[in-house]
Amino acid sequence: MARGTVNLHGEIGGKVEKYVLSVDPAKGLSSDLVKRKLEEYGPNKLPEPPKISLFMQFIDQFKSLLIIILLIAAIISAFFGEVMDTLAILGITILNAVLGVTQERRAEKALEAVKKLSNPQSKVVRDGTIQIISSEEVVPGDILLLEAGDKISCDGIIIGVIGLTVDESTLTGESVSVAKSLFKNESEIKEDNMAFMGTVVTKGKAKVYVTETGLNTRLGKIATQIREAKKEKTPLELELNYLGKILGIVFVAVCAVVFIAGLFRGMPLQEMLLISISLAVAAIPEGLPAVVTIVLALGVLEMAHRNAVVKNLPAVETLGAVTYICTDKTGTLTENKMKLVKVYTEKMKIEEDLFQSSLPDEVKRTMILCNDATKEMGDPTEIALIDWADDRDIGELRHKYQRLYEIPFTSESKRMTTAHHFGGKYLIVTKGASEIILGLCDREFIGKNVVEPITEVRKKEILKTVENFASDGLRVLAIAERTIDSLPDKDEEIEKDLTFLGLVCLKDPLREEAKKAVEECRKAGIRPVMITGDHQVTAYAIATELGFPEGEIITSVDMNEMDDEKLTDVIEDVSIFARINPLDKLRIVEAFQKKGEIVAMTGDGVNDAPALKKSDIGVSMGKTGTEVAKEASDMVLMDDNFATLVHAVFQGRIIYENMRKFIVYLLSCNIAEVLVMFISIISGYPPPLLPLQLLWLNLVTDSFPALAIGMEPGEKTVMNKPPRVKNEPILTKYHYGIIITQSIAITVVTLGAFLIAIRRVPLQEARTIAYFTLVLSELFRSFTARSFETSIFKLKVFSNKFLTYSTALMILLLLTSIYLTPFAKLFGNVRPTVTEFTYIILLSIIPSIVSEIAKIIRPQD
Repeated sequence: MARGTVNLHGEIGGKVEKYVLSVDPAKGLSSDLVKRKLEEYGPNKLPEPPKISLFMQFIDQFKSLLIIILLIAAIISAFFGEVMDTLAILGITILNAVLGVTQERRAEKALEAVKKLSNPQSKVVRDGTIQIISSEEVVPGDILLLEAGDKISCDGIIIGVIGLTVDESTLTGESVSVAKSLFKNESEIKEDNMAFMGTVVTKGKAKVYVTETGLNTRLGKIATQIREAKKEKTPLELELNYLGKILGIVFVAVCAVVFIAGLFRGMPLQEMLLISISLAVAAIPEGLPAVVTIVLALGVLEMAHRNAVVKNLPAVETLGAVTYICTDKTGTLTENKMKLVKVYTEKMKIEEDLFQSSLPDEVKRTMILCNDATKEMGDPTEIALIDWADDRDIGELRHKYQRLYEIPFTSESKRMTTAHHFGGKYLIVTKGASEIILGLCDREFIGKNVVEPITEVRKKEILKTVENFASDGLRVLAIAERTIDSLPDKDEEIEKDLTFLGLVCLKDPLREEAKKAVEECRKAGIRPVMITGDHQVTAYAIATELGFPEGEIITSVDMNEMDDEKLTDVIEDVSIFARINPLDKLRIVEAFQKKGEIVAMTGDGVNDAPALKKSDIGVSMGKTGTEVAKEASDMVLMDDNFATLVHAVFQGRIIYENMRKFIVYLLSCNIAEVLVMFISIISGYPPPLLPLQLLWLNLVTDSFPALAIGMEPGEKTVMNKPPRVKNEPILTKYHYGIIITQSIAITVVTLGAFLIAIRRVPLQEARTIAYFTLVLSELFRSFTARSFETSIFKLKVFSNKFLTYSTALMILLLLTSIYLTPFAKLFGNVRPTVTEFTYIILLSIIPSIVSEIAKIIRPQD
């Protein structure tokens, strides 16, 4: 294994002046130079595929079935010399096309806004300090710092390295990680001396001098050859497309029956053609998928405002069905603000107020040297281990004991070891899980220059002490050291014959909102499961305090003794997985899924990626998560908070329920329109509605009210119900029951209004009354459609402002088509009398009353 001459706290050995020029790797670029380079080279990103123009998007609307049918209607109307009807139909056609473009643009903007929320970051050295910046701001000449889990944001030369391996499959197609080495000879740069944009660090650390960014990188040069993947439809979109096709076939068949029946009744061919085509346009729910996309995208934006960034729309559909949330402890249930509260050695137990005066030098030295953090930046655990010390002491110790080599912490080894040179000797310092470190020790530190052999009995005593500390919810690490004359070549030779120094105990406060979030999970029928690398006693203490359900505790050792079948058998009885490796998470996910559960899994490290990908909802951490984990996940918690995840589930349920509401609303309205025409013509009555009335009706009720229902704030009771069943269709028997009931109610009041009127007034006036009644009943019904089970009066009638405003606009358009003479003539309307207007209002309210009664008689399961 190549040692290199890297010192991650200071200078880098060797010169690469041909490439670095005047850049000091310890100081990096200055802010002024960065600004000039950004102007010269531009942002570090690959070009986005060209967007379709507004004009072409408008033209594309004319490929849709809805617009094609409208154009056919216009052609038929023109053929029979109906100029005004033709112009009106063309006007409605253009309005539908404009509405289609508007919906698509709105969905695109929402999706773009979501995409911008996912902002990859890079760690660089600038102005002598380590800074975390947007990857787009990296420029040639930057000193880039890499560690396991990072997605490399540029091309560059490796000028400092510790055990670095990189997954370059995005460039080469090879899945095996490639070992990288330090660049030494400036005249020969080899592939293993380079880091490339788009590749992923799987192990180790490195410092990279950035040579190319953006299009000038190797990935950038082949970017034009990479075809954009075809946009996949979500499962819900596919289901709705299928539903739309079935309904389309049924409605077209009904329209054909209406057409034939009308001809048998002796009605004019022209009129029946236009009525049948207009009825098909009004009935076919072609706009459903577009509205679904908008509602999903707007819901994702709302979740992002609450720190949950959903990366793909299907995840929103799945969120509401989650049955298990497997969550990390540190940083998700806790604040990840570690504080060192106790240090235990063979002779004493030292509390935090005595650290400066009472800690043995050997203990102080190990906590400072076996540590990559500064007080301002680094892993919270490592920051806590040095936070008590003076900055000057930290600097002096790290300068005196120059780090030569490091064996980084991994989830498998559960320890970190560093080797330091001083006075012709080598100091080895180690920290990690107590049982692991004790297994590497053969001596124990007693006092200054005094060590004694450590027996198995003594080790058991120490582990008992660890359990006592852990039962108080403390995180316990062991520290050890060793002084040797020469540095062995093999890691296992370095980490042996260590001297046990003591235990360090850290406290990580629980998040205030975590207990309530756990309670909400349990009320919602979701079982939270804790997965942690900590001691099982620590995990149990914290789980109990947070109110996790009682259950079994399984460790990684236990899991290794179980085959997959056994694990699957016991998995639903487990509440805590302790001392778990990230790769164990994959088996946990698979076991739950074999039981038919929908699993959300959290993770932040490079080794969490397989489990995040496999889970139904992979959830990564925005603050502490690696770029690999973020890329593998479906959702990123920007505040690393468990309560944010639970709220995202709440939002996911609301979004899915809202989609059900507007689908039920749209279908009930469309079916009612078909039934009104079908029953009337089959029964020997004239058509209650004219073609233009049908088309205008479709424009008025099928757009904004439906979208407004999809934006309903939602009911808190949604988290008092169990998750929906896996693979449950968007519409169940319950929802079809509502559609049928409401379709019948709207049909009855509309036909009733028409049949009462036709006996007393001319046909044109009767049609106006039917038209007015149908539109108002659908608009009034949109308010009761806001909930399947809660009364509109409990919800507050006008609390959905978007619905209120859109309904007001639709009523204004309705009144325009009746009371403005030019439009009234165009649509064949006449002004109703005060008496007629009164009974129109009374009849139009009846479907809403039926809806409210149905909520009482048959509440949702």
